[in-house]
Amino acid sequence: MKTNPAKVIALSFLGLIVLGALLLKGTPGAVDPLYELSWIDAFFMSTSAVCVTGLTTVNVGLDFTPLGQGILLFLMQIGGLGIMTFSLFFMLLLGRKTTLSSRLSLGTISRQHDAYSLLHSLGFVFLMTVTFEALGTLLLFLEFKKIHPADYAFFSALFHAVAAFCNAGLSLYADNLEGFQRSPAVMAVIMSLIVAGGLGFCVIEEMRAFVISRFKRERFHWSLHSKITLLTTISLILGGAVFIFVFEQRNLLAGHDAVTQVMNSLFLSVTSRTAGFNTLSTGSLTEATLFFLIFLMIIGGASGSTAGGIKVGTFSVLAALVWHQIKGTGSVIMMHRKIPLTVISQALAIFGASFLLIQISALLLAVTECQGAPHGRGADFLSLLFEVSSAYGTVGLSTGITEMLSGAGKGLIILLMFLGRVGPLTVGIAILTQKRKPLSYEYAEEEVIIG
Repeated sequence: MKTNPAKVIALSFLGLIVLGALLLKGTPGAVDPLYELSWIDAFFMSTSAVCVTGLTTVNVGLDFTPLGQGILLFLMQIGGLGIMTFSLFFMLLLGRKTTLSSRLSLGTISRQHDAYSLLHSLGFVFLMTVTFEALGTLLLFLEFKKIHPADYAFFSALFHAVAAFCNAGLSLYADNLEGFQRSPAVMAVIMSLIVAGGLGFCVIEEMRAFVISRFKRERFHWSLHSKITLLTTISLILGGAVFIFVFEQRNLLAGHDAVTQVMNSLFLSVTSRTAGFNTLSTGSLTEATLFFLIFLMIIGGASGSTAGGIKVGTFSVLAALVWHQIKGTGSVIMMHRKIPLTVISQALAIFGASFLLIQISALLLAVTECQGAPHGRGADFLSLLFEVSSAYGTVGLSTGITEMLSGAGKGLIILLMFLGRVGPLTVGIAILTQKRKPLSYEYAEEEVIIG
């Protein structure tokens, strides 16, 4: 019996979400005795953790006990690595044959990596995850112990290190990380973990191989995927930081010294593409900044990473397509490589489906939250669009309306977080695994006037 990888991924994530909700709601001592966790909030928090989003309807640091926070930590870790990774791992142990498309879906197989076994790839994924999170925990612990007792400082460091590397954005602090907006060390560690998790295992592996080749003085050939991912990521981080710095100079950055302004601009640029941590009050940002952050949230991180969004590869291919259409070039060329038509079609399909889903969801959220109120008397539509984009991009930033959403609104956001985490991934794998018989005929070709 042939297994559908897309169905396995979707059902695995759904199963973990249900399990997480049951644990949060039904485990004695997981929730503070003075707080009553509703089923909708239990499913919301479980989905947010499993889909590594970071949107919250409750105060994680106050409403959940250390046991409940530990459950969230477990859900973030499993969700960040991806149920697919564990599914393939157990399939390997059972001796089941895995296809190349399944291995490609891990994001760990590249031209340099193709000679290795899947077991080696999975081992590298786990080793890399443990290494980054352990190092992040240590560095954060050195900072947190200055303000917390050692035991709580360690747990807080571990929780935030895992959340950062998994691009989850959940925090034990009521104001997220706003209390550390003058702490360059904490921001630097969190940013480094976010970027590492958002680059993807394939890119990290190639970076490791590149460093080794330098020591051995051997030639190294970067894959096109890694070159595009690194260049686009750096451009988005620096470009986003400049934009935020300019538009928040007279707002939230006013009154801060130059170092604090630059660090907070960089931090928001990094975190808004996937992680959801914030050192600046998101609800107090200028409208120009909020709208620009929607753009970053939709792009997200790299394929095969813990990040969400349409992915930087998709964005880069579409940007190249537009550029070559303007130039009138017949083919899409990126770094002296021709991009296959199938890849371009997939990028257009992912972008089109994501754009349509975000627009429809924003409309539905306006219906559930504004309830027919005239413009100016209901919820701010930019905040609703921001919330929807954050959920679908599995980012976790919010202007502060998450807790105030109606039951229907929370249900819609839950669905968006699930689709945002699973949707593009399963669509990509479904395309990879499609095997259709070629048609024995072709239809007549006719042009359509566009533009």
